[in-house]
Amino acid sequence: MCVGIVTSSHGREVEVITTSPDVGIGSIVKIGKCFGIVTAMYYSEDEKIGSKQPLISKIEIFGTLHEKGVKPIKRPIPPYQKVYLATPQELEHMLKKRDKNISIGKVYGTDAKAYLNPYEYDRHLAILAATGAGKSYTAANLIAQFANLSMPVVVVDTHGEYSELLSCLLENNPSINFSIETYTLRYGRSGLREFKIPISNLEAEDFQHFTYLTEAQFSALCKVLELLDEEYTLKGKNYGIEDIIAKVEGLITSKETQEFHEGTLYALLRKLRQLKRVFHGVFDVYGSEVSNIVKPGQVTIIDTSLAPQGVRRSVVAYLCKELLQGRINEVNKFEGKRIPYPLLLVIEEAHNYASQNLAHSCRRQLSRVASEGRKFGVGLCVISQKPSKIDEEILSQCNTGIYMHITNPNDKNHIKRSFECISDAIISDLDSLDVGECIMAGAMVNIPFLLCEVDTIPLTKTKKFEFEIPEVKKIGGEDYI
Repeated sequence: MCVGIVTSSHGREVEVITTSPDVGIGSIVKIGKCFGIVTAMYYSEDEKIGSKQPLISKIEIFGTLHEKGVKPIKRPIPPYQKVYLATPQELEHMLKKRDKNISIGKVYGTDAKAYLNPYEYDRHLAILAATGAGKSYTAANLIAQFANLSMPVVVVDTHGEYSELLSCLLENNPSINFSIETYTLRYGRSGLREFKIPISNLEAEDFQHFTYLTEAQFSALCKVLELLDEEYTLKGKNYGIEDIIAKVEGLITSKETQEFHEGTLYALLRKLRQLKRVFHGVFDVYGSEVSNIVKPGQVTIIDTSLAPQGVRRSVVAYLCKELLQGRINEVNKFEGKRIPYPLLLVIEEAHNYASQNLAHSCRRQLSRVASEGRKFGVGLCVISQKPSKIDEEILSQCNTGIYMHITNPNDKNHIKRSFECISDAIISDLDSLDVGECIMAGAMVNIPFLLCEVDTIPLTKTKKFEFEIPEVKKIGGEDYI
């Protein structure tokens, strides 16, 4: 069915008199052999107020359909051609780009799957939305799709929600298959492993993830670790935080050691004791090998929901450094621990770890993954409800954006500055998106942008405002609940 007539054409920009209520912003249409997307709609002001005014749709033509995908046009479209909505078959054909594709939902208003190109994962992506817009469901669908392709995925779960979301997806979708391994941080839970950091594997510079060290303190720690490495290598054992503290105490009491100022050693001792207290249950003699949590077809969740903010940031910094270094060692055949598989690292509530004003090393390590990860097969997915708080350098490295309902002007401006693929049309539509709707644009999308309805996850939700008032009984003149 015809939905409009072309009235004017300027390069790839086309204006159409729209005659169907089925056409809206984000609709994909067909004009002759060309396809385009509706970027704006308005009523013409050429006629006097009160007269019948036509509804005009602005359409951006992105190309013609070929066997290998979409081919850009070289000439503008002639006027007065009829406009039709693209069929689901045409939509799926134009969105499929390679032999493997993933989908997190359907093209808005159709039954066509909203396919993405998973091969662009290492150019990084961002999921940005206001609270309650559905970003966790979107992220869970995306994680499940990558894991179903056997891609190892590591998730930093700030709110402890992804284990349930992904388990529900597995139970209700027989077409996907992957495993879930959940680690808790600092506080154990029945049936789950605890993520622990092996102290004996840390270099002196790694301690900068956990506390600030002056140059003199850093130098003293280098000497302490050197002595411990020599001592425990002979024993064939590993050492823990208590052994480091004991060695510093030994240097203080030793009259033979004049290499370091006594005040430096006392200051280092205080910081190490503080680390032992703050990171209780996190530091361990042997710990969790990061290379062992990266497995094909497995989603590894680091549940940080019960840990303090400082511990979370330190663990994110440690993870980023170890994952990237493991891939560098593998690709370049360097000595040291290697990670043999490419991977996707997902950071929930990324503004807590990548704020532009944050001095913690986690921001620097995330920035390093964003800038260097592509060379070594490490993809980064940042998820946030506060885009304006994320470092622009990190966001600018995310070549795919999934945007949901956002109304804050500062967040919109920050997104526009950070993403080359973003346009005024996309920015203007963010506050009109409903829960579960998103605009996808960038390297993983084969057209300028795509309006998508995210697949739902059938979780059993508790209803709000259903409170049970305890019954009070009087027994022997006293009130009992």
